[in-house]
Amino acid sequence: MKKLSANRRNQILDAGLVLALKNGLRGTSMEALAREAGIAKPTLYSYFPNKDAVFVAVLQRIFEQLQQQVEKSLNEKGDLEFRISSALASKHKLICKLLEGSPHREEIYGEKSKIAANEIAQFENWLQLRISQTLRDSRRDLPQNYAQLLIACAEGIAQKASTASQIGPAIRLMVEKLLA
Repeated sequence: MKKLSANRRNQILDAGLVLALKNGLRGTSMEALAREAGIAKPTLYSYFPNKDAVFVAVLQRIFEQLQQQVEKSLNEKGDLEFRISSALASKHKLICKLLEGSPHREEIYGEKSKIAANEIAQFENWLQLRISQTLRDSRRDLPQNYAQLLIACAEGIAQKASTASQIGPAIRLMVEKLLA
């Protein structure tokens, strides 16, 4: 594959995100991606072999943003509960805001494990490790167990929330109660 210029790559990934939210993953074609990105279809194929590869790259970019937000939250000043709830809430708020208003929210969220299973597993493993480390640094017992529990509960809260604004307070309460 051709080495992407930063601008061209972002142009393609922006188009991939817009079309996935607008048309869904199944409803997006390479032709539509090329048109939305303002490039020729053969040019798109020289960068990405198929639309799944574009969507994986879109997810990787989102995961980079999520990692930055989680790190920022975990390194903030404040008590343990605040830092962990802030990290988990920032992850789920970003996802909720990205998917908000998309008629294909369920398809995109449900397909996440099929298209980019390795990338998702890597991010989830990284998140669990970071939260475990934060708990261990605060001398908490069973840091891996608590990290798994906190992440799973936050996922459930995010799936049930109808707006991004509901996520933060619910996750904060959950973390406070579980770590009390």
